[in-house]
Amino acid sequence: MSECEVVSERGQLTKTRLEQALKRLLDGKPERTPNDGRLSLSRINKEAGLSSGGIYYYDDFVKKVRAIIHEIKIDNSISDSSLGKITADRMRAQRDKERELKELYRSQRNNIKEFCDQIVSKNAQLEFALFEALDKIEKLESEALKLKVIDSKRPVNPP
Repeated sequence: MSECEVVSERGQLTKTRLEQALKRLLDGKPERTPNDGRLSLSRINKEAGLSSGGIYYYDDFVKKVRAIIHEIKIDNSISDSSLGKITADRMRAQRDKERELKELYRSQRNNIKEFCDQIVSKNAQLEFALFEALDKIEKLESEALKLKVIDSKRPVNPP
């Protein structure tokens, strides 16, 4: 075996690793990179476990991958435009629902504040009435002591 054949075998093995990495990324089942759906030459290189820039030794593979990436970008832009309308409609509906909820919560808050104000007002009235009653009781007790009222329950002894 000559040295060229060894390099060729290693090159074929590396190209197979790149193909498998591309397939895993396209299937959404990467092993060495995050599964976020993105596809790039660098991502394929990392997924294949090659050193930095190893993918660029295979020009035909790089051209093939660039074509696939371009197709995916075109498909995504087409689907994004239709999804954009759906997303915009969904966002408008969500915004309208949020406005309704905000108005509902605002009216509930105002009702609760009004109720609390009524309770505070009623409590102040009751406290003032209690203050007046206690003041009147105190005045009546002091008058009763001045008059020296005889207890009606006690029998009166004649002198």
